[in-house]
Amino acid sequence: MREPAGPSSPAWSVEALTLTGVDTNRAMYTHPRLAELAGVSVRRLSYWESQGLLRPTSAMEMRGRNVRLYDFHGALTALILAALREKVSLQHIRQVVRHLRERDFDVPSVRFALVGPRVFFQTPEGEWEDVRDPMQIVISETLDLRPLRATLARGVERTADQHGQVEKLRGARGSRPLVSGTRVPVAAVERYLRRGIGTDRILEAYPSLTTEDIEAVRAVSA
Repeated sequence: MREPAGPSSPAWSVEALTLTGVDTNRAMYTHPRLAELAGVSVRRLSYWESQGLLRPTSAMEMRGRNVRLYDFHGALTALILAALREKVSLQHIRQVVRHLRERDFDVPSVRFALVGPRVFFQTPEGEWEDVRDPMQIVISETLDLRPLRATLARGVERTADQHGQVEKLRGARGSRPLVSGTRVPVAAVERYLRRGIGTDRILEAYPSLTTEDIEAVRAVSA
């Protein structure tokens, strides 16, 4: 498939973990970072947005520029689009994405077949949905979502303004204060500090934290 070039406040809820261990309610990806992970240009992402295939979770002004952020499912959609763009038409991709969204992307893979303008999907039992004559299914494609999730797990990043901050998000870890951009409770770091454990040891226990984060917790505790 060939596409023409296009023009150039997240709602947090109770945390939910994927098989990769990523907190899908807190993982966020910027526009450039998502383009990098998907292996496409920022312009391509914008084109998919203009076609209604992709939409950012939120957009905000940060340091004088507009920053678009995508949650885990939005980012997964982009990787799915990138994986299919050279294989099937935009019309078919819409149907695949719609099928996965209806299932909240909660499947390890999806097998589908193209028959004219339609896309038929195979059930977990091996049957083809809405297919009266299985003989019409000659060629099928399988899209494995597991490596795409793994890519996003490796690509989770915190924004620069989250370092050295604490926050309290409704529904996250029982609304307890967390180190911003992570799932690490402030209380967990405080316990280390009360025992006189140094910053290096704390960072070994929580690799997602930075020295700034430890100092922020130390300040809050004081």
